[in-house]
Amino acid sequence: MNDVELVGGEERLAAILGDFVDRMASDFIIGWLFEGRDLQRIKTHELGFARAHLGGGGRYQGRPLGAVHRPLPINRGMFDRRLALLQTVLRDHGVGEDVIERWLAHDRKLEPVVTDGTDCAPPAGATES
Repeated sequence: MNDVELVGGEERLAAILGDFVDRMASDFIIGWLFEGRDLQRIKTHELGFARAHLGGGGRYQGRPLGAVHRPLPINRGMFDRRLALLQTVLRDHGVGEDVIERWLAHDRKLEPVVTDGTDCAPPAGATES
């Protein structure tokens, strides 16, 4: 059994990812990144990406992740916020902890592709002017 089946099938996965994208878009920290964006298109791409890495078959059909995300000012803290929202949504939908951990481990590896490499806080020892 693959992880898509463990989640409850593709229809349930689509509902989970729909909730996830909606929560990201309304989030007080990262929601501004979604302003003016086609949320349905994002949901479709999130579904294709998740289906592929969760073993549900098919291939991700969107543009390369780096090409989509690197032009945006996404720092490590924002990336971590996305992971936290994903974990919360998956738990809220009753996804098993083993699937959640595999999913998060997969997504954690994407940080260098998605972020600009900066932290969300000033470096240690920095002073405000």
